[in-house]
Amino acid sequence: MQALDQAWEALKREFEAAQDRTALAVRSEITNELNQLLRRLRQYGTEGEWVSALLDSAGRFAQQAAVFEVKNSMLALRGQLKMDLPADLSFPLASAAAFASAVQTRDPVVALRSSSEVGEKLSAGNLGQRSHLIPLINGNRVAAVLFAVDGENTDANGLELVAGIASAVLERKSNVALHSQIGEAPKAKPSVRTLPAWANLGEEQRNLHTRAQRFARVTVAEMQLARPEACKAGREQSNLYLFLKNEIDRARDVYRKQFMTIPSMVDYLHLELIQTAAEGDKLKLGVEYPGQLV
Repeated sequence: MQALDQAWEALKREFEAAQDRTALAVRSEITNELNQLLRRLRQYGTEGEWVSALLDSAGRFAQQAAVFEVKNSMLALRGQLKMDLPADLSFPLASAAAFASAVQTRDPVVALRSSSEVGEKLSAGNLGQRSHLIPLINGNRVAAVLFAVDGENTDANGLELVAGIASAVLERKSNVALHSQIGEAPKAKPSVRTLPAWANLGEEQRNLHTRAQRFARVTVAEMQLARPEACKAGREQSNLYLFLKNEIDRARDVYRKQFMTIPSMVDYLHLELIQTAAEGDKLKLGVEYPGQLV
């Protein structure tokens, strides 16, 4: 009996170890896929590449999906996965209540596939079949909607995660120059303040500049002392802002309120972040870094 108990305990240990290995393998596979999705989306160059990456990733969480651009109160098909929809499909936003709700609330919507909810072409003979509509947000507007058919293996959380990543890259500053329909229109480049001629400044302004420079040096030095590993990782991955976002945002807010109060002031904090934290390479601040205060 004792031998049987020992064998049973050994079997349980082997089973638990196997479960741990399986869970680790599954987690590793998922994180690898998400990492590949992020890399692919961050590097998109055209609307077509962005839509393709989005649908490929959504296909891991739903068998059928489509992307519709929102423009001038109309919905226009930009890509599809196993949907067999007309390539030139478009219809008024007001004619599909579920789409209108997703755009208005900027939140995911679960709706029946009826013509009144999703439009005639997306409706289904099975009146009980559901669909997921997830807004894709660029800045302050809903640029597109991800439509996915609800099925046995559909994962709504996975679809929302994919849509969130796809939305985030649309707001990257490196993509504002893209002339795509879903991306934001190119914006005028803001003027950048240059270092002032000290001889032209009054004593009060020179003192403010001096205090601003001191604030920048001390603040960046404190960041490096408090979070050396984050600074190192940020430089290695060329994304310091990602690792120090809270610290940088707080410092920028203080700097703006205390020092960006006169026309001659420049962003010494920005210059110090480049020179010291990023070791002279502004690209190490990362693509999400807001840039120089103006």
